[in-house]
Amino acid sequence: MDMTRSKGSWLMVGFRLLKKDHALRIASTFVLCGMLLVSGVQAEGTADSLAGLRKIQPGNESDQQAAAKTLRQLSSSNLDLLDVLRAMKGATPLGKNWLIGLANTLHRKSGATSQDKLSAFLADSSQDPEARYTVFRWLTDGNDDLRAQLLDTMLEDTSLELRFDALAQAIKKSEGADEKQWRRLLDSSRHPSQTAETIEKLKGLKVEVDMASHMGFVKTWKLIGPFDNVGSDKFSVVYDVEPDWVAGKLKDSYAGKNGQSTWIEHTTDNSEGQVDLAKLFNNEKGCVVYATAVIRSASAVPCEVRVGCINAQKVWVNGVEVISNEVYHTGMQIDQYSAPITLKQGENRILVKICQNEQKEAWAQLYSFQLRLCDETGKAIALAQ
Repeated sequence: MDMTRSKGSWLMVGFRLLKKDHALRIASTFVLCGMLLVSGVQAEGTADSLAGLRKIQPGNESDQQAAAKTLRQLSSSNLDLLDVLRAMKGATPLGKNWLIGLANTLHRKSGATSQDKLSAFLADSSQDPEARYTVFRWLTDGNDDLRAQLLDTMLEDTSLELRFDALAQAIKKSEGADEKQWRRLLDSSRHPSQTAETIEKLKGLKVEVDMASHMGFVKTWKLIGPFDNVGSDKFSVVYDVEPDWVAGKLKDSYAGKNGQSTWIEHTTDNSEGQVDLAKLFNNEKGCVVYATAVIRSASAVPCEVRVGCINAQKVWVNGVEVISNEVYHTGMQIDQYSAPITLKQGENRILVKICQNEQKEAWAQLYSFQLRLCDETGKAIALAQ
């Protein structure tokens, strides 16, 4: 029975029954209509509750308390597990955490959702990747044969978690494989550790692959600095480099922290595209350095710009600021920060502002960044510098 009909359509069902039957049927019909109307209200309330969980943001204690109350109510309801899984698509990171917890609770409590329905959800690549990975774990818990069978089909999956597990399995199975097989696995790889592992396998076959280029890191930059950041309060200061770059009229030199600063060109040989600014600028502290690059694209293409940086940084692409993080020495990793962009056909200009503070601890001496361009799965965009 379709419980999603409007209140009016359910009343029409009741009137059709009225024409056919006697008083007892009349009474039971109105009882039925009342129950269906209440059910519709409850379904609407459940949908609102799931929508609320999807949108929750960190930092508001009252919102957290309300979410916890909603979660307890939904956990004890007859909520359809698949509705919770579908709600994860487009949810905030915190909202997704709440929904994953709810889904796991419902799954443990009922276990009634059919394997066929869960399998169909897993096969639907349009659903949220984390939700699909959660279902994968449920389906393969204690069933190694099914896990291996499913992973054999997931080397190109849109879920990075599923792709990672599939590639890990394929790498184990490929010991002694030829160059063609390892190149196929390299093309499927998105995680840096697995990319490095497959490149090492190719290296053992006397095949050299430049990891930085394969992952789409920008390797060649023009750099200028240092500019003043004493007191670590110049993150928002607009040095002349910025408006000149936006206007496409960069000068050969600018007044810097220690006199006139001129541009230097640098091509990194780091396998992960890291540019060591501490080395290039004599471990200058309390400073700002700008880096610019020109990327050429054969066509307009949507992609992502992804940055790893242990220092405060801003990124502009084609005159538009797309990334801004005023944080210092909180660690650095590939794809630490990202933003969706669209490269235009022809030349695309990138500017990065990297700030260093004045901390003296050994762990605070790092001053570097890395930047790459890739699709939403992490596959490098074919570009030229």
